[in-house]
Amino acid sequence: MSKKLFWFMPPLVIIILILVLLIGREKPPTLEVENAEKAVAEAKQNEADIYVPDIFLKAEESLKRVKDLMREKKYEEVKKAAEDTINLAKQAISQVEPNKSKMKAEAEQMISDLRKGIDELKSLISKPSKRMTKRERKELEELIQKWEKDLANIEVMMGAQKIRQAYDQLMALKKEVSSKRERFIPSVEEKTGVK
Repeated sequence: MSKKLFWFMPPLVIIILILVLLIGREKPPTLEVENAEKAVAEAKQNEADIYVPDIFLKAEESLKRVKDLMREKKYEEVKKAAEDTINLAKQAISQVEPNKSKMKAEAEQMISDLRKGIDELKSLISKPSKRMTKRERKELEELIQKWEKDLANIEVMMGAQKIRQAYDQLMALKKEVSSKRERFIPSVEEKTGVK
């Protein structure tokens, strides 16, 4: 009987060693990685990439780091990095609405300012001016019509809560209107004759 037991010992020892190695091995933190991925996806769904791009970019970079660490099997670091990613995503989500509201207020003010600038150019067209040729006057009239259509489209965007797109278009429109105002509307110094 002792000989039979002797033959069973080596395989039994090997099986025990394998079990110890398998049980003792650290498991990959897949749940933490999934939670980090979900948090970044939720932030993107909440438009954090549009209204809080700096923090959202940090969250994406952190998620990339999590995946790299996972490939390198540095599981303790993965857990910490995944937690950081989740915190960054939550921070981005919390700042979406305040940033969106601020941008909306700025856009509404810009619309008001642009309307005043366009009205100023309209009144300039109605008066004879040495600063403007007939060709320039016609060109300006066409531009004003285009700008008014653009403003109407921007207001539709604002109503559809596409604040960022509307804001970006307003910035471009503001630049156009300002350049024409500078060209055709005399400055205070020119009006008073000061050089």
